[in-house]
Amino acid sequence: MEHTLFVRSFLELQWSNVLKFFGNDEKLTFVLGTSMVILTSFCVANAFFMFLDFTGMPAFFHKYKIQKDKNVPVETRRFLYCCVVSFRNVLTSCGMIYLFYPLMRAVGMSCTSPLPPAWRVLFEYVVFILVDEFFFYYSHRLLHLPALYKHIHKIHHEWVAPISIAAFCTHPVEHLVSNVLPIFAGPVLVGSHLCVAWVWLIMAHVDTCLHHSNYHLPLLSSPQFHDYHHVKFNENFGANGLLDWFHKTDVGYKKSIQYKRHVTYYQLKPITEIFPDDNGKQN
Repeated sequence: MEHTLFVRSFLELQWSNVLKFFGNDEKLTFVLGTSMVILTSFCVANAFFMFLDFTGMPAFFHKYKIQKDKNVPVETRRFLYCCVVSFRNVLTSCGMIYLFYPLMRAVGMSCTSPLPPAWRVLFEYVVFILVDEFFFYYSHRLLHLPALYKHIHKIHHEWVAPISIAAFCTHPVEHLVSNVLPIFAGPVLVGSHLCVAWVWLIMAHVDTCLHHSNYHLPLLSSPQFHDYHHVKFNENFGANGLLDWFHKTDVGYKKSIQYKRHVTYYQLKPITEIFPDDNGKQN
């Protein structure tokens, strides 16, 4: 009990310092603070992979690549184009926060103390995951309709062997409908405390970049599920597989070696050696 009170007091103090940093200005905390969280989490999540993709170094990590020898390193012109489009979209997300601020306040989102109890945070994160899956699955599947795919979603699928920063290399419409909406909808629907929303945004950005990295690294979230979508195109439309199971858009995937490899593992040996193909090959 004392330990729990200590942790809570510590977190309250840190959040108080965050509010002081923004001059205890609610709008500034919501708008500038959230924008800083979005931009910083995007840059930090991508920094290592951007260096690895652009230079091909350190070569030690190549053994963890899912689609072997593809984009190692990435062609310079293509890489820079991807960076420009992705940063444009992330900056658009930051701009959208200013427009979302009245809505966030209207639904009861707060940045003041006290922080919500642990049970409330856990409940909200379950909601976030389900809401994210709902909006991402159906918006993503909609974008695969021929008319929309040709003019919108094709930009993202040019990366058959994706790189982390390509997570946001999309048409602006897709970015708003399939990237921004699924992530922000949960916190808005339940009127989350801003601190809870920030942690969710960080987790979502890191996970999205990992799932596009094409590197399945030890200890980290597996990118096999979404990487399979980039290769096969017509399966694995969702974020976590729940609606793909419901709609049976994962039938081929569940018969694949990628399905077996879709785990978080805890050894330095590459996942391709732990689960080789049926013919003994690692790719």
